[in-house]
Amino acid sequence: MYSIMIWNAQHFDNQKSNHSQAYTDKKKFLDFYISQKKPHIIALFEAGKTGNINESLIADLTGSYTAIATLTQEGGKKKHTTLGSMVLLRNDISTEFDNVTDNYILSHTEQRAPLIIRHIESTFGFAFYHANASFMAPGNIVDTIGFIQDNKAMLGIKNLLFFGGDLNLIPTQAYAEIKGMNRLVPSNPGYTHLSIKNVTLAQAAHELSILQGYGKDTHLTAKSYLPQYMFDQGIEACDLQPVLLLLDYAYVMHAQHWRAECDASLRQNSDCWGNILEIAPYCLGHPIRSDHFPVMFYLNAALG
Repeated sequence: MYSIMIWNAQHFDNQKSNHSQAYTDKKKFLDFYISQKKPHIIALFEAGKTGNINESLIADLTGSYTAIATLTQEGGKKKHTTLGSMVLLRNDISTEFDNVTDNYILSHTEQRAPLIIRHIESTFGFAFYHANASFMAPGNIVDTIGFIQDNKAMLGIKNLLFFGGDLNLIPTQAYAEIKGMNRLVPSNPGYTHLSIKNVTLAQAAHELSILQGYGKDTHLTAKSYLPQYMFDQGIEACDLQPVLLLLDYAYVMHAQHWRAECDASLRQNSDCWGNILEIAPYCLGHPIRSDHFPVMFYLNAALG
């Protein structure tokens, strides 16, 4: 049995000396989360910048986890990213896997490369992927899964057992099955990503576009026009709305042996009229400094 954590931590960047508040907050949450879940495998996305491995995070986790695979440049056609991905193994299983990412040859269509590790005894492969946030995501996911499977011999894997990460595609727009692998999503709470829509700003932008159509206030942007709009409308605080999406999930072989969980939650403050004034993401009762929530996958079968 193995457990896998995936999390797009969003700009969890390498630190040189003094840790930034963002790094400190993300590391505090990560320490708490892994102390509760104790995942065997951790896959982090947006954990560094191009050409700069997040050495500070690897060093901070070295007492419990060992980095087995990292991407400093995401691979693929576009190498000028500000992302970075890494896979870490809990120290007590660190000798049970090896990294075969360097044996992978990118297809001509791919924008980003996967990270691929191999369970040494069974030779099953586990791949971790951060898809582009674009219309190309569905095709890239299919291409990457297919390309890994078509090159199993080169990678030295018997079969691809797991392919997961930030797939940047809601499940209703994704295939239920790809190359014999079934889609696996967490059933609760039904989302893994939070963005916040500023309704008041959208209304101000609409009004400003009308005014600018008559040649007025052409030097203003929606953001700079917002205070005037709120004053004219007698609005004291912006009305916010949560936008909840399920973007982080996996495709697995032998789906009957897998389950997925996400412990996402929101805390909201509203005014007396029901307008939402503040929205904060939480996970396991702790604040989380990312639009994405971590997802856990559990394999309830022995490999051999």
